[in-house]
Amino acid sequence: MTSNNTPPPAAGPGIWANLGIWIAFGAAFGVLVGVVVGGFFDNVTYGAGLGSSLGPALGVAAWAVFVAPRRNARRDS
Repeated sequence: MTSNNTPPPAAGPGIWANLGIWIAFGAAFGVLVGVVVGGFFDNVTYGAGLGSSLGPALGVAAWAVFVAPRRNARRDS
């Protein structure tokens, strides 16, 4: 016997749940690119510093472009 009176599934993690992971990924990627680019200009420290300061913004931008719209679309359907 089946019933349609089942409760809705539990709410998953919110849209902000994995933003920190994307920020950390962006920071790591920024440092890596900064070291490589800094190596080309003979200033690895400057490149790493620039990459670590701009990397988290890259992670937030990637999260906003790739993750947030998909989560909103899934929730609204």
